[in-house]
Formats: sequence, structure tokens, C-alpha cells
Amino acid sequence: MPGKTSAKRRPVQARSRKIKATIMEAAHDVMRERGIRAITTNAIAEHAGIKIGSIYDYFPNKEAIIAEIYEGKLAQVRGFLEAGSERIDRVEWRPQLSNLIRETWTYQLAIGLDRTIVDASYYYEDLLRIARAHSQLFASNYVRLLRRLGSDWSDERLFDLSISIYTLVNATWSYWRLTESSDSIAIERQIVLTIRLIEPALDHAP
Repeated sequence: MPGKTSAKRRPVQARSRKIKATIMEAAHDVMRERGIRAITTNAIAEHAGIKIGSIYDYFPNKEAIIAEIYEGKLAQVRGFLEAGSERIDRVEWRPQLSNLIRETWTYQLAIGLDRTIVDASYYYEDLLRIARAHSQLFASNYVRLLRRLGSDWSDERLFDLSISIYTLVNATWSYWRLTESSDSIAIERQIVLTIRLIEPALDHAP
């Protein structure tokens, strides 16, 4: 049985898809302008230039809109990270992974996965569920990468390591939140710590 924040309609026509996209874009804009706690369906409808009833044709509530935005952007980031991971080799993995982490941050900010939407996961239970599922898939990607690079650690040990690597992503978000900045030093520190965590797992790699 779908949860209360499941999208109510799966649009098949171009006009319906456009309206749904407009609602989601408006919701994200309102979050940026007013903050996550100030968002309402009325504000979304006003910003989108549509009747509030149109929102409920597609979403049961504002939480469902935010959840779909968040889940979609995380899926895009995972796709980018997974594709980039396939290009990393055993010899040059350190600089290649470093570049991939930088490129992933550039990509996710470019598609609108910003602090506004990430911070929403602290307020809505469904977003926390989505974030947890994302962390598992993120970690699984690193397990595959480290196995391909020759690690002889067990899958369980590699997965645990990869969850720790994921927490470094959250540390970057937290640094930006606390300093009210987007200073790239946070990304560079994330890279250094990621490499240090991975090195023991590849010590005996051929």
C-alpha cells in the first residue's frame, strides 16, 4: 500500500508532465526563498501560477512534492557517480577518485541538489527514509568499485567502510550549513579522508 506521500497520479500526457514539473520547480523555488518550514501548497500554487486544486491532482501534500524532488535528484547523482566509478583504474585510482568527487559535487549543485533540499530531510520522515535508501545504494557502488580495484576485504567489511565514506558527504553539507558558505575546502577535506579510509582496503590489491 503506497505511503501518504506517494504521488497520486502518474501523468502520461505531455501537458500533465509539464504541470507536474512546474509544481516541483515552484516548490523548490519557494523552499529557497522562504525556507523549508515556511513552504505551503498555497505558496507553491501561487508561485507556479496554477490553482491549488491542480497540485492535489498530482500530490497528496507538500511533503510528497518535496520527497519526489529529493528522490529524483539523488537518483541523478547516483547515476553520475556510478558512471564515473567505472572509469577509475587500479593504477591512478587516487587522482581519478579525487576528481570524481569534485565533479560529483559540481554536478549535484548544478542540478539543484542544494542545501535547501538536503536540509528538508531533517524535517520530513519520508525524506529520511529516502536518504537512508540512498546511503545504501551509494555504499553498494563503493563496494563494487573497491572490489574491482582488487580489495580482498569481505563484502560486509567493504560495505561498512563505504557507509563511513558516505558520512563524509554529510560532513561537507554540515560544514557548509554551520559556516553558511559553500567553501570548497570542505570538499578537499572530504577527498583526503576518503582516500585515507580506502587505502587500507587496497593494501593487498594486486
